[in-house]
Amino acid sequence: MLIFLQKVTEFFDSNSFTMGFLVMQKNLVAMIPKQLTIDLNADLGEYQTENQYFLECQILNHISTCNIACGGHTGNEESMKKIIIACKEKGVAIGAHPSYPDPEGFGRRKMKIDESTLKKSLIDQVCSFLNVSEALNVPASHVKPHGRLYNDAASNSNLAYLLISVVNEINPDLSIVGPPNSILADVAKKSGSSFVSEAFLDRRYKDDGSLVNRGHSGAVLETITERCEQAESIVCNWTVKTESERFIDIQAETLCLHGDSSDALKTAQMVRLLFESKNIEIKSFAA
Repeated sequence: MLIFLQKVTEFFDSNSFTMGFLVMQKNLVAMIPKQLTIDLNADLGEYQTENQYFLECQILNHISTCNIACGGHTGNEESMKKIIIACKEKGVAIGAHPSYPDPEGFGRRKMKIDESTLKKSLIDQVCSFLNVSEALNVPASHVKPHGRLYNDAASNSNLAYLLISVVNEINPDLSIVGPPNSILADVAKKSGSSFVSEAFLDRRYKDDGSLVNRGHSGAVLETITERCEQAESIVCNWTVKTESERFIDIQAETLCLHGDSSDALKTAQMVRLLFESKNIEIKSFAA
């Protein structure tokens, strides 16, 4: 405060008080740290029982965006309707979460499927979701591929172009959610599509920035402490620790929590408390 008053006096004495004060005020504002903002999303609408549905509704209290299963790996019109209504009540943004048509493998297996069949399935899934959301008067903001399709589209240009073409044919205003520094990100940008970069707070990363295969030990972070540490590192430091204990750079606009992970609700609660304690605002990228 003393330095501030001295500066004001200097500017006043030099007959340039107004201009000097404005410049000083601008400099002082620039010195104030900007509040960090992050979107926290979860893959939901995957419940099979009423207890699981109740758990998903509880998770909605702590997140800002929801990716909703739309029939590829699980989900149907009724399950979409129930979770969209819950999102509407809690002010959570919604998006479609299409998958390879593989309910038996929960969309997490490698699948041999021709492009025309896959494209038809993806169109059916996304349109089914949008029909429900529009009937409930809840706007959708994005499309995020699920499971193996997510990983394949991130590294395969043909799949990336197919996914982008599906979204653009249905509604080019929908954003695409996917991994940063990926082929999917590049294709989305070249196509003029809105792309939202995503990182995972509950998955282990490789040194090249891709995810450790779920079939490998340690692919999923099991403890809430690990998940909170990874979330903080990504948001505050733009880094993530890999399976080899290295830290690599990563920048994400949204953090994902898998709703079917163990302790998913407790993780959501603790991550939100962590961010609030550090004055990090949780806000949907669609807001």
